[in-house]
Amino acid sequence: MNILPLKGTDRLVFGTHKGEIEKLLGQPDSVENPNAQDDTSSEIYQYECLGLELYFDKDSGFRLWGISVTDRTANLNGIAPIGLSEKEILNAFFDLELDVHDGEFKEYVLPKLGIEFYLKDDYVQRIMINPDLEDYCDRFSEQA
Repeated sequence: MNILPLKGTDRLVFGTHKGEIEKLLGQPDSVENPNAQDDTSSEIYQYECLGLELYFDKDSGFRLWGISVTDRTANLNGIAPIGLSEKEILNAFFDLELDVHDGEFKEYVLPKLGIEFYLKDDYVQRIMINPDLEDYCDRFSEQA
């Protein structure tokens, strides 16, 4: 899986309706907050075997707005970040900024690319891919 900053991945594009995602990937292993019932959080599709969590925005008619990746084969610019040590990730992406450090967890971000790396025990455990939110809202907020 190739990570495409601000766009999604080579298979998953921000703004895609959840029905189209189901056609592409099949039924998710589980769904968190179905139909965004709590009216504040996203509906989240979990595809455990693919190492994916997909976030769908109720206000845009359940279009893809976030991708969480734990798949070790996922790569960004030819680098597979999952499993890299803190030192390795800092050497691989020199623009990283430390956003959160609470003792056990760290979060590094590439703000211009909408990428977040979540580390636990000094190793990358998860990558969050985000769209350009201004562009996303301009394109999809009226389509709910």
